Amino acid sequence: MKIAFEHRQNFVDELDKSMQNLKRKVEYLSSQENDINAEISRAKSQPWKRPKKEVEVWLRDVQQLKDDVQRLEQEAVGERNVFSRALLGKHVVEKVQEVSELQEKGRVFNGLLIDEHPIGRLFIPLTKDFVQSTKARNTENVWECLMNDEVGRVGIYGMGGVGKTTIMKHIHNRLLEERGKFDFVFWVTVSKEFDTLKLQKRIAKALNLNLVGDEDETISASELYAALSQKKKYVLILDDLWEAFPLDSVGIPEPNRSNGCKLVLTTRSLDVCRRMDFTTVKVELLTEQEALTLFLSKATGHDMVLAPDVEDIACLIAKECACLPLAIVTVAGSLRGLKGTHEWRNALNGLISLTKEVSDGEREVFERLKFSYNRLGDEVLKDCFLYCSMYPEDHDIPVEELIEYWIAEGLIAEMKSVEAKFDRGHTILGKLTSSCLLESSTDIDGQECLRMHDLIRDMALRITASRPRFMVKAGEGLDSVLYEDWLEDLERISLMHNDISELPIRPPVCPRLTTLLLKANHLSMIPESFFTNMRSLVVLDLSENQIQSLPESVSNLEKLHALILGDCPRLEYVPSLEKLIALKVFKLNSSLIEEVPKGIEKLVNLRELDLSCSRRLGKFPGWMLRRLSKLQYLRMDETRVEVLVEDLLCLRQLKVVWVQFQNVRELTRYVTSQQCQGLEMYGLVVRRSLLKDLNTWYDHCKGLERHFVAGKRFHDGRFVGKEVCINTESEPFGSEVDQLVLPRNIGSFKLQGFHNLISLSAPPSLKDAKNLTNICVTGCSGLESIFSSSSFSEDGHISLRTVELCCLFDLPDCRVLFDGLVPPHNITFNLKELCLRRCQTIKNIFPVELLQNFPNLSCLEVISCENVEDIILGEQAMSERGHHREDINKITLPRLQNVFLHSLSRLKSIYAGMMVCECLQEIKVINCPMVRRLPFSLDMDSKQATAPPIIAGEEEWWESLEWDDPHTKAILDLSFSGKYRYTMSGLTYGESQVNYTRCKIQHYKFGVPGGIAWWCGPNTYFIGVVAPQLF
Repeated sequence: MKIAFEHRQNFVDELDKSMQNLKRKVEYLSSQENDINAEISRAKSQPWKRPKKEVEVWLRDVQQLKDDVQRLEQEAVGERNVFSRALLGKHVVEKVQEVSELQEKGRVFNGLLIDEHPIGRLFIPLTKDFVQSTKARNTENVWECLMNDEVGRVGIYGMGGVGKTTIMKHIHNRLLEERGKFDFVFWVTVSKEFDTLKLQKRIAKALNLNLVGDEDETISASELYAALSQKKKYVLILDDLWEAFPLDSVGIPEPNRSNGCKLVLTTRSLDVCRRMDFTTVKVELLTEQEALTLFLSKATGHDMVLAPDVEDIACLIAKECACLPLAIVTVAGSLRGLKGTHEWRNALNGLISLTKEVSDGEREVFERLKFSYNRLGDEVLKDCFLYCSMYPEDHDIPVEELIEYWIAEGLIAEMKSVEAKFDRGHTILGKLTSSCLLESSTDIDGQECLRMHDLIRDMALRITASRPRFMVKAGEGLDSVLYEDWLEDLERISLMHNDISELPIRPPVCPRLTTLLLKANHLSMIPESFFTNMRSLVVLDLSENQIQSLPESVSNLEKLHALILGDCPRLEYVPSLEKLIALKVFKLNSSLIEEVPKGIEKLVNLRELDLSCSRRLGKFPGWMLRRLSKLQYLRMDETRVEVLVEDLLCLRQLKVVWVQFQNVRELTRYVTSQQCQGLEMYGLVVRRSLLKDLNTWYDHCKGLERHFVAGKRFHDGRFVGKEVCINTESEPFGSEVDQLVLPRNIGSFKLQGFHNLISLSAPPSLKDAKNLTNICVTGCSGLESIFSSSSFSEDGHISLRTVELCCLFDLPDCRVLFDGLVPPHNITFNLKELCLRRCQTIKNIFPVELLQNFPNLSCLEVISCENVEDIILGEQAMSERGHHREDINKITLPRLQNVFLHSLSRLKSIYAGMMVCECLQEIKVINCPMVRRLPFSLDMDSKQATAPPIIAGEEEWWESLEWDDPHTKAILDLSFSGKYRYTMSGLTYGESQVNYTRCKIQHYKFGVPGGIAWWCGPNTYFIGVVAPQLF
């Protein structure tokens, strides 16, 4: 013990002395480190020189030791404990020894650098035209893949000129700057016309390898394989690849984690990446601001400032280049030296008009873009692509409409079902978007669309200026078209989306014309002989015009495949269709016709017939309908036509149908038929006339995310769901004759006017509906509940469990949402959106213990239910109403986003406890004077905390609220919309005023008497409505 103590005492006594010695030695070591770093820095001018691995390790060890010494010095300051000082003294002595060893290693290096051969290590000169923000946005996606050890193949794809090569040059140089990850980076540019031998020679050149069998693919592949296998930890970049190929046929080893290699390609085709099983990264276009910055830097230089009017023109020119870097650089370079507004405006007009007097640079851009078009190969793909140019510039091209055009044109071959045709159309679109000639997008309603960049559209129009010969003046604001414009060699004409009100009186002579698109104009009359010299017409689209009648010359278009007259609200007369035997598509929806056109029974090749929303149409004789034996798609909803099951069953190819039946018995007969079971889509309606108000409500809500619109539709109203709508006074659940049978795959169900149904979950048809997602029930007296524990079957199946959206309107006897015993925790319902309106018996919406069974609830609306007292009823609510207690349990609604409570005069409590709603976005409490407390908990200190929800309500109500936590009130004050006043003036237009301080207001009027409504952005949420029979 004595010896050990004396040994420790020596460390204590020597600590200060040893620390001084250590600091002196570290100072010498630092000088040695600086000298070595300086020599390495001088070698940076030679890119093939790099530090030896042992030097890099030594430098790292030196830095680590310096950090350790600094920590020891800090610990020694002020330390008085004997044992602690003894331990520190021991550590200092050990560090002195480490310093001596590092100094010795630093003196005996046999050179600091290795003279690495420059193959695979040379930097590539970079273009100055690279936008920095684009570099950060696109390059990091590529870099992340390269740094992922699990990814060996990386495919960079994007349209021609988007900057794939430029990005990879930056990646190439960055890889060389990164030490330790890769030893070699090889760059190979691939020829447009793929040739295996040429590619092998180019890879060999990058490797500085002389191929012995340079004219034999197999031998060359073996040599390359051997050479590359020896060079582990390399990146091989194949730039501008146009065709997929097997790696082993060229001699490229499989990149994997064990060899540490990567293979990167750039291509314009996503299909190439997929066929070669590459992890894909798409290079995005510039933003408009980036495009303008790049354009100005090339056209004027960084130091020149343009006049405001000139800069405005420059912005338009940059936009015309479609945010495509190559196009921007080329066009901007050709505009250098322009002076004054006139020259700039002239340049803009020249670019827009795309005259033949273009510079070589501009021609080069189009040739590169055209090359992508030529590489499509398949003539059908080319025709489908060129068809997109018939839409206006910068137009959202509706996918479904485009595919319908392709079908009508015969670009998609005949198939046995509607679904198969659309699948084929989507496959074509996939190839076009993969080739980066089209870009996927969505329109304002969230519908799937396509966009064609301006420059690509210009390229397509250049192609169609010769053959196939197009005339495209879509969306140009034209009010007329001269006779001289209708040239004899034209094959397709698009004048859609203009203001054309008149057509030439003299009939144009266009014998080769196959397509005429006059959609969305202001035509009120078409000359009688206008179509006389257009006998080759295949597709004629006159939809969305104000014409009252079609000219008789239409009757002679014997080659016509598609006659599209939809949404012509004044159209009363269509001439005989007797000669149009080739017709496959006939759309006459939303018209004023009172009877079907003469000769319709002769359309034996008709595949699609749409007469929907022609509310004056009262007759369609069954014998005529039966003659249309090839029909696959039939819509006659919202007309006065009621079909017979016998007539429908004669249409053996029918796959999509939306029709009306006279009664439930006819509906049941059809639902049980084999034809119905094979339908792809359907809308089956009983007694539409009584559904008028409800359908009007749905129509006005169409497209609003927030509202409970059962069923889904295309942009043009085409039904794409599986829906049954019933409105009748009969009792289908009470007698054998009227026993209701629904399709097993029903997705949406609307019910109105049944008065003896106690629970919606009782009917067997709904118990079996495992795909049912939407329900709307209105005007059903006697209905007491929606969900019920009595419907639980022994096999575990639960009725209505899949329903996501539930609308309950005008149910005077509905007392509870869920009737019976609360299900166990493990039984959950998928309900997401719930809306109750004018359900006057119900007193509370959810018992608190039931919420566990509805974990997906996201939107809740309760409107004009005068006896509702609680939204969520707690266990002690009846005995402790009005007295909030801190020990009441919190409840969690993890997905609740929107709460809308309106005109609930007896509502006293949303919930007596606290509600934790992490996703809550909006709370609206309008005309609920007895609500004095908001139960929503705000955890603003949480890491997951989001912005507080927007709150709307009367300002007086807001100021009268009681708060458990004043801090919550202060937070929500900032998001309160405020100043909301609501009044109603009988059955005339109600007076409702909304003054939102933070929300953009949009104002709409309903198409029903007394209807008026407001929606507020950014998500166009419903605020209020005053309409008879709705409120």
